[in-house]
Amino acid sequence: MNFKKLYENWKRQKIIRLLTTANPLTIEQYGANLLLPAFRRAAKKMPAYTERLKQKGINPRAIKTLEDFKNRVPIFGKKDFFVNTAIDKLCINGDLSSMKLTLSSSGYSGTYSFGINTEYNQKNIAFSIDTALEYVFKISKKKTFLVNCLPMGVKVPTTLQISETSVRADMALAMIKKFSPHFEQVLIVSDPHFLKKLVEEGIEEGVNWKKMNVNLILGEDWFSESFRMYLADLLGHDFNYPEKGIIGATLGIAELDLNLFHETIDTIRIRQAAQNDPKLRQKLFGPDVKISPIIFHYYPHRMYLEAGDNNELIFSMLSSHFLIPLIRYNSQDQGRIFSYNTIKALLKDAGYAQLIPELKLPLVAVSGRKDRCLALAGKNVSPEEIKEGLYSDFEVSSLTTGYFMLTNKENKGKLEIQLKKGICQTQAIKTKFEKAALKFTDVYLEVILYPYQDFPYGMEVDYERKFKNI
Repeated sequence: MNFKKLYENWKRQKIIRLLTTANPLTIEQYGANLLLPAFRRAAKKMPAYTERLKQKGINPRAIKTLEDFKNRVPIFGKKDFFVNTAIDKLCINGDLSSMKLTLSSSGYSGTYSFGINTEYNQKNIAFSIDTALEYVFKISKKKTFLVNCLPMGVKVPTTLQISETSVRADMALAMIKKFSPHFEQVLIVSDPHFLKKLVEEGIEEGVNWKKMNVNLILGEDWFSESFRMYLADLLGHDFNYPEKGIIGATLGIAELDLNLFHETIDTIRIRQAAQNDPKLRQKLFGPDVKISPIIFHYYPHRMYLEAGDNNELIFSMLSSHFLIPLIRYNSQDQGRIFSYNTIKALLKDAGYAQLIPELKLPLVAVSGRKDRCLALAGKNVSPEEIKEGLYSDFEVSSLTTGYFMLTNKENKGKLEIQLKKGICQTQAIKTKFEKAALKFTDVYLEVILYPYQDFPYGMEVDYERKFKNI
C-alpha cells in the first residue's frame, strides 16, 4: 500500500471539502490577509522591484492598509520587468541558485517573459493541479492517463501517469490507441486548434472516441462555447452526464504560475446558459456583450486579483516561496471578477439558482486581450465573434482548420479563412461560411477561403505558437 499516495489524496479531499463548505467571505479574506506581507517581501528582496518602486517615489513602509495598496502601489507590465532587466534582478535576493525549472511565455506580444520554479514550487504546483483534477475529473476514483500535447515543451506537474507528445498528432494518437484500454479515463491537454486537429484526425483513423472516456483540457488560447459544443459532438459528450467526459479550460501565465484559473462543470454550465440567454448574459457581463467570456474559478490564497483600467486583470502573487514574486502585474487579459456571493445573487435573481457553483471560490470571466479587435466603419469586430460563428455550424467547423485572419484595408474588412487539407471551395461552401462566420458581427466582411496550402499566413500555423488573428 502506497501510504504517501493515500496521504496526498487525503489532503486533496480535505481541501476540496473546505472549499465546498467554508464561508466564501472567509476564503476571500484569507487571501487579502496575505497581500501586504507578499508586497513587503517583494519590495525588500526583489532588486528590480525595489528599484521600480524607488523610481516611482513609493516608500513600501508607507503602505499599511489594503486601501494604501490599491491607491498607491503602481501597476507594472511585462515590458517593465522582462525587457532590459537581468534575470537575477527579478529574483528574491538576486539569487538563482534555487532555480529548478524555467518557463517561457509564447512571445505572442513580441516580448518574452519568464517564470522560475524552485523544487518546492514544483511540488506545490503538482499538488495544486492534482487537487483541481481530483475535483473536476475524480482522478482518485478512476485510473487516469494524461496525454500532454502542450507546445513549447510546457510540462504538466502531476502525479498521474503521463505521456509527453507536444504537438505531434500522430504520436498522441498512437499513445491513446495503445494505452487507453488500460485506463478508465484519458485526459488530453493542449490548445484548442490542436485538439480539434487531434480529434478529427482520430476519427479519420478509426478512433471511436464515443466509446472512450476522453476528457479535454484546453489552454493557451481563448475558445468559443460553440467550439466546445462542436468537440463535444465529435466525442459524444453530454454535459448532463459529466462523468462520461468533460471539455474544460485552464489558464496559466508563464511568469506567474500554471493553472491560475480553471473551469468546473458548474462554470461551464453558467457560460452555456449565458451564451444561450441574452438576459442572463447582460446581467452578468453588461448590455453590449454578444459572446460570453470563459468563466473560471480562482484561488484567493494563491493570488490577489484586481480588474484595472479597461478591465485588465492585475495579479499579485501571494506565496512566500516564489522566486519571482510579481505584484500588481498587468497580464493584459481582459476580465470581470465576481465574488462567490455576487455570482450567487446574480444567478438567483436571473432564475438560475440551480447553476450556483458548489465551490465557494470567486470567479473571473476572461474575454481575451484588449488589443484583439479590428476597427471597421466605426465599429469593432473581434476574433471571438468570428470563432463563435464559425463553430455554430458543425459542417462549416469540419471544413476549416480554425485559423483565420482579420484585415482592414481602406476601410474594407476581410476575413481570410484556411480550409482543411483536401477541401476545395464551392459556391455552396462559401455561402455556408459567410452565413456562419458573420453571424455575430455588426459589420460586413469579405470572406475569402483558401485551400490549406495557399493560406497566406500558413507559416505561422505550426501549433507551436499562438496565432495572431489580426
